[in-house]
Amino acid sequence: MKRLTANWGLKLASILFAAIVWFLVTNINDPVTSVRYTNIPVALKNTNLITDQGQVYSILDDSANISSVTIYAPRTVIDSLSQNNIVAYADFQDLSSLNTVTINVSTNKYSDKIENIVLSSDVVKLSIERKATKSLVLSATTSGNLADGYMIGDISTEQNMLRISGPESVINTIESAVVDVDVTGFTSNIGTDADIILLDADGNQVSTAQIEMNIKTVRVNVVIYETKYVPVNYVVQGEPASGYAMTGQIDSTPSEVLIAGRSSVISSVSEITVDDSALDVSGMSSNYSATVDISKYLPSGVSFGDKDFNGVCTVVVHIDNVEEETFDVDIDRISVEGEVDGFKISVDDTEYDTVSLTLQGLSDDIKKVKESDIKGTVDVDSIVKQNNLDELKPGTYSAEVTWELPNGVTAKSKVSVYVTVEEK
Repeated sequence: MKRLTANWGLKLASILFAAIVWFLVTNINDPVTSVRYTNIPVALKNTNLITDQGQVYSILDDSANISSVTIYAPRTVIDSLSQNNIVAYADFQDLSSLNTVTINVSTNKYSDKIENIVLSSDVVKLSIERKATKSLVLSATTSGNLADGYMIGDISTEQNMLRISGPESVINTIESAVVDVDVTGFTSNIGTDADIILLDADGNQVSTAQIEMNIKTVRVNVVIYETKYVPVNYVVQGEPASGYAMTGQIDSTPSEVLIAGRSSVISSVSEITVDDSALDVSGMSSNYSATVDISKYLPSGVSFGDKDFNGVCTVVVHIDNVEEETFDVDIDRISVEGEVDGFKISVDDTEYDTVSLTLQGLSDDIKKVKESDIKGTVDVDSIVKQNNLDELKPGTYSAEVTWELPNGVTAKSKVSVYVTVEEK
């Protein structure tokens, strides 16, 4: 017994020294060190505790992502860990009155040997509000410029309704949903899938990060038409008052229109012909004005290429006084047209060598007539009819002259000459 208790102080000192030596050796061989990992995502658990109540949440300040996590552990443990071994989660059961959730971080191995874990942030910050839903009509637009000579026709989407849901404060700011197609350089129809863009009342794009959409893209079809300018031709009805005539000048605003359609359709359209009851000059003694909607005279498959033009044209038909002038036409300028076997037919000039012809027309047209250029003909068949003959017989007959006159000039009254029929 005395041996056990003898020199007890020395023995106690030996035990302490051995423990210190063991501690030093252990730490020298496997010291505690640290490692820092960045951008650690936080898994969210039991989020249905919010959504089941008709509410939605959004993460504030990117707080569901930890900027840095520092782990303290023996070097052998640190060396065997990687960022994939870090487990971070926030359980919505721990939601505080400040709408924050504590972040729990551990490792999926050697967790019992970890001495400490230090986080740059330890809570997930939430914004929680009522969930709102809204339906929007999808509209399609185009941007960019087509190739010269082409224009946008119909634009359609394969779906025209969008349903969105999310935080009430965000949903209430959304006024419209659009898709846009860039048509730069295109000359044929376009079919493409386009992303849906949400806009507020000022036309500014709204982020979709917090919004659920039943569709995010939609098929858009854009019809592209070829265009060209064509003149408008007007058909005028009726006759002006006695002593007046149309000059032939018709002014139209516009005088030509831009049309659009498929290339195969408009290639055969060279003009737009308008035959409208509004263009009736019956009894008019001065220029006649009218407005005409020419859109109903467009050929099938053709439309106006200018979207600002509604098809209404202003038309002015020019009417002027009719003038008269009398000419003495030599008989030898009247010839017989046609023949009958066995007979010689000629204009009789024994009683007079000229006939009087009164012409009427617009001043400019009358001035163009030269007496030496006036020619007339007598038709053999007309001689038989006008004289009530069954067949042509020798004799002298009266025959009406048909005159060759310039456009716009007419004979005021009929002129007849004597025709002699002789047997050969």
